[in-house]
Amino acid sequence: MTTTADLPTTLQTFLETSILPAEPLHEAHIAKFTHSDRWTLSAIPPTLHALQGKAQSLHLWNLFLPHPIPETLLHKNSTLSPPIPIQPPQILTNSQYAPLAEIMGRSPLASEICNCSAPDTGNMEVLLKFGTPYQQERYLLPLLRGESRSAFLMTEPDVASSDARNLETTLSPSQNKNGGRYVLNGRKWWSTGVMDPRCKMVLMVARTDPSLLQSPSAKGEAAATTVAASTTTSTRRERVPQTVVILPLPHPGIRLVRPLTVFGYDDAPHGHAEVELINVEVKEEDIILGLGRGFEIAQERLGPGRIHHCMRAIGLGKT
Repeated sequence: MTTTADLPTTLQTFLETSILPAEPLHEAHIAKFTHSDRWTLSAIPPTLHALQGKAQSLHLWNLFLPHPIPETLLHKNSTLSPPIPIQPPQILTNSQYAPLAEIMGRSPLASEICNCSAPDTGNMEVLLKFGTPYQQERYLLPLLRGESRSAFLMTEPDVASSDARNLETTLSPSQNKNGGRYVLNGRKWWSTGVMDPRCKMVLMVARTDPSLLQSPSAKGEAAATTVAASTTTSTRRERVPQTVVILPLPHPGIRLVRPLTVFGYDDAPHGHAEVELINVEVKEEDIILGLGRGFEIAQERLGPGRIHHCMRAIGLGKT
């Protein structure tokens, strides 16, 4: 059994003997595909799956997890085939995980091979801490097993989305009595991973229609936030409660408009995209934590994520 003290050496050896030598094969495989074919399952290099299996056998899988996995989920996982050890041998602190993220930063493949890559890590952390048993079994378990990928939709094209008060995507009451309870409308972009053919779910942040926060189902801080907003001075912008929604892909009303490039690179088959949300029906079971709790969720998600990204960047810089 790999101990916490052994992890850096084990990971470093795996990186140097298996991951780095696989990079040319990985890149050559993707280079065979052009245009829309770059976002197909065929474009996923076969070496990736083989190396993920090796990472699992070395206990280098899901190292980022900040909390133990619920027993009910572990039991469900034990009934699935093939057997995948989704619970790491040790639950690491951020300071223990940081040097491992630095090592993984030496290769663009390492984090995914160890199931420690964004945006999945942040989404798994959200579902682990805030998800209902239904959300955990439907969405979290496949992510923990590496059987699917996910995306996080927040940034928007027409506003400075780093300030969530500016978001224009709305979650409103649905007028369709035969559909969901809510409806989403808006546009997102730089949505990392949503073009990936393995992406089976999206988490997205939306402004909450004030009328929804008056209902008995609006719990937590949402109502208090609304009251606080009404008492602010005219020189301060209102704090509009946000809500985080999780939906499966494909889903009616969620349209992938186009892939986006960064300095000319499309980062296929993972990539980034502009996404249009047109009257997307949302059920009560699709709301994470509760209406108006989006800021709380985002802060929990972004904290560890910044450490992961910074340490990977340091590792890349040392390469």
